[in-house]
Amino acid sequence: MSTFVKHEAPKRKGVGIAGVMGLLWLAVICVIWYAYRNAESEGGGIVNFIGRFHVLIVHVPIGVIFLAFGMDILSRLKKFAHLKDSLPFILWISFLSACGATVVGYLLMSVEGFAGRAMDLHMYFGLAVVVCCLLALIFALRSKGALTTLGLAAAVFTTMASGHFGGAMIHDTDYLTEHAPEPLKPLLLVGIETHGDADEAEATTDGDAAEGDPEVALAERNVYDDFVVPILDAKCNECHNENKVKGKLRMDTHELLLAGAEGSDFPTVVPGDATESEMIVRVTLGEDHDEFMPPKGDPLTAEEIKILSLWIAAGAKTETTIAQLGDEPGIEVAALAVEALHLSEEEAVETTSIALTSVWNTLSPDEQKQRMDDIAVAADKYHFSVMPISAEDDRLRINVINAAKEFGDDQVKMLEPVADRIAWLDLARSQVTDEGLAVIGKMNGLERLHLENTSVTEAGIAKLGSMPKLEYLNLYGTKVGNGVFESFQKMPLLRKAYLWQTNVDAGEAKAYERSVNLEINTGVDLTTAAPAKTTEPEKKEPAEAEKKPEPKPAAKPESKPATKPSPKAAGKAKAGTKKPEAAPKTPAPKPAADKPKETPKPEAKSAPKAPAKKKKA
Repeated sequence: MSTFVKHEAPKRKGVGIAGVMGLLWLAVICVIWYAYRNAESEGGGIVNFIGRFHVLIVHVPIGVIFLAFGMDILSRLKKFAHLKDSLPFILWISFLSACGATVVGYLLMSVEGFAGRAMDLHMYFGLAVVVCCLLALIFALRSKGALTTLGLAAAVFTTMASGHFGGAMIHDTDYLTEHAPEPLKPLLLVGIETHGDADEAEATTDGDAAEGDPEVALAERNVYDDFVVPILDAKCNECHNENKVKGKLRMDTHELLLAGAEGSDFPTVVPGDATESEMIVRVTLGEDHDEFMPPKGDPLTAEEIKILSLWIAAGAKTETTIAQLGDEPGIEVAALAVEALHLSEEEAVETTSIALTSVWNTLSPDEQKQRMDDIAVAADKYHFSVMPISAEDDRLRINVINAAKEFGDDQVKMLEPVADRIAWLDLARSQVTDEGLAVIGKMNGLERLHLENTSVTEAGIAKLGSMPKLEYLNLYGTKVGNGVFESFQKMPLLRKAYLWQTNVDAGEAKAYERSVNLEINTGVDLTTAAPAKTTEPEKKEPAEAEKKPEPKPAAKPESKPATKPSPKAAGKAKAGTKKPEAAPKTPAPKPAADKPKETPKPEAKSAPKAPAKKKKA
């Protein structure tokens, strides 16, 4: 490596070595392309392990290239002219590290199936970095100062461009431009697809109409635009957009979503059949499955999967409305839950607060009446009661006390058409199981819930979800355990919970109660407090027992002879007078007092011993 700093003859040799290294680098890139040109992006194995070191290696040439450019500029000053001799060595490091970063990065791209506009631009500029570093090295070895500077400037530019497009691929497309000055934004977005113009055009046409009439009935809302697109943007499009195409699949437009992954035997969406659609299959796999989607971040909620499945089953069209998804009562609730999930926090709070009335109010008066009539028929058939909360509150209060033996999960499903109208639900001693709690979880307006003496478990309580208005929950005599506290954490307004005769540990319940604004009654608070009080009296009772039993026997003999001599004649009066003399035996308590006198005597004996010790001291 001494040839780096010597003159003419070694420089020519160094140029040859640099050329050979450049050809070797190009050959490796070609081999990787040929080996993985038709490979499926399954991932896994040692190749992926090596490829993912790209994010570590790529930072080496970035720093060294900027160092070389700075040294080249400073070497033009007399004070730093000596830096020119070290420039070839720095350029060798820049070139070799850039070769390593591009080889590993190209391997990662080929194996894991990364693609897209941002990915392509990141790759092309990354390869250009190697070429510019090689040219700058050759010019430096040949002492071509101006060309060396030009090559380094090109290397700096291509490094910045490659990093920019790499960031656009990993982060959102507006990550760099979000806070940039307005004049710079068009320049920074060159080559990156943002769909901003299309979104703005839609906003000025269809969007204006929506803004002008915000009270659009839920049944008339467009499923694809208002619900499917937000789901895909939040959970899928991060890896399946124009800038980053993972697995050769794009989901950012309707046409590409239906087209599916390039070369795949499994269609992403099968219009009319959700069960055969790969998109639904992947999101319903177990989270530990290798093909579960999305692999990172929050999985799709049950409501999101339901809306996507219903939309596909209805034909997966862009003009489908909520009303065309079917007549199932839970569709409106799922749609509102999806909308609230993808709104900002303030908008979500507002949506949640009006969600209950929104679902019911979107129904026509005839539909509302029909649902209430159906519930009345079911109540008459299965002998449970349905009544309003009060004369002023027409929400429903349902009690199954007269139908507990026959009221189970099937009957709970009958309540689903009016789920958002139920405020109080008493299922005590019924046959409801964890399966039925999934339906109860849709009763977002529920405030009081009785489940005492049922077979529900903590797994079933977890199905209740957040229950945004639930204040009272009775689980007396159920099989719930300490895991129920995790479900309680999701219920923001829960204030009272009864857990008598359950598997919940009283100590754990008390500790959890102190950490939240919640009153938990386990039925053992008094019994746990009583032993603490009885421990002290137990120590005092023996002392009191020693004092009290002694006067009692003295009193008892007085009372007994008083009753016995009364029936006998005065002949025994003399004996009676002697008995009062025996009565002075009442000094019996005095001996009890004498006993304590005996106790100080040992104290007196110990007293002289103490001074004896003092004298010795």
